[in-house]
Amino acid sequence: MGPTSHPPVGKARILETAERLFLKHGYRAVSIRDIANACGVTNAALYYYFPSKEALFWEVLRQHLDRLAENLRAARTAAPPNPQAQLTAMTQVYAEWVLNRRASIFALRRDMLAMKRQTSHHKHKPFYDLALTISRPFEEVLQEAVQKGVLRQPPLEAPLSSMLLGLLHGILHSQENVANPEALAKAAARWAVETFWHGMAAPDTPSSPGGTP
Repeated sequence: MGPTSHPPVGKARILETAERLFLKHGYRAVSIRDIANACGVTNAALYYYFPSKEALFWEVLRQHLDRLAENLRAARTAAPPNPQAQLTAMTQVYAEWVLNRRASIFALRRDMLAMKRQTSHHKHKPFYDLALTISRPFEEVLQEAVQKGVLRQPPLEAPLSSMLLGLLHGILHSQENVANPEALAKAAARWAVETFWHGMAAPDTPSSPGGTP
């Protein structure tokens, strides 16, 4: 094969194989040679697509999150045209994804955070870019609600999407031995969005002295 020839294995297969090995053994334990051997190609064939193992790992993560972002936007499109309904549909999709892929995605996330701790601050941009891939679809709906006067913009520089997803993760992490992930995702999404939207006060409960009406 000449220096400009394409290797006899596609990028998609490399990513699929690398994801499987990273999930099974962890980022540190897997080498480029391991991935190449599993694909049945040489190291050079992998380097044709990816300059390093780290670059390959980032692409595995990005592929995960790009698929999720597409599903979130599809859920918004299919939901009734009001922000709360759209957020509920999107949050349910996100909750199902977390529950169904909890072991795999958090194994990747663990390795990603370990890498982040070892990099200098100016190299953290890829981490923030990946986080934005998830938060951006939510933030688009939330900011639209703020512009319509339906929601308030928080006084601090805190993204509304972080507040909502933090609430959802708190609910999901409190649940153990999940027998029906789909039912839990639906209930957790509804509760998270309703709590985010209306707060924890019971209906028709008067505000406490000094509180916000």
